[in-house]
Amino acid sequence: MISFVAPSGTGKTSLVEQVIAALIKSGLNVAAVKHDAHRIELDTEGKDSWRMRQAGASGTILAGQDQLAWMGLPEDRPQLGDLVDLFFQRADVVIVEGYRSAGLPTVLVRRPEIEDPTWHQPASELILATVHPSAVDETVSAVLAHIASVR
Repeated sequence: MISFVAPSGTGKTSLVEQVIAALIKSGLNVAAVKHDAHRIELDTEGKDSWRMRQAGASGTILAGQDQLAWMGLPEDRPQLGDLVDLFFQRADVVIVEGYRSAGLPTVLVRRPEIEDPTWHQPASELILATVHPSAVDETVSAVLAHIASVR
């Protein structure tokens, strides 16, 4: 797992998209996890999953043909490693956007004109690169070097 972190609005998602495409082009099986610090609301009032939760179910999974969503209590939230182990067993690399407190190998995305004084550095001791969001080649090189070092 390699985490990409930056304050909102720096262009990290655009960089992540390009890095994923480049890694796939190099022959890797790439999966992705997006952390959102805000509450994601998937239940729609009146729909079956909403009704099940209203009836008292502590958790609900919506399982479709090619999509899966879990809704439950915050204290039951699966850990990142558990999610990756469960869903991405065939992946060569999992690109994670966010999870800056997880201590993962990290790419810091910096855009000098966008600074957020409330944003704090990630907990990772392994910073693979600090890059501008336009530095796709440099970022891909850092990610590939890290993958090669752990294989």
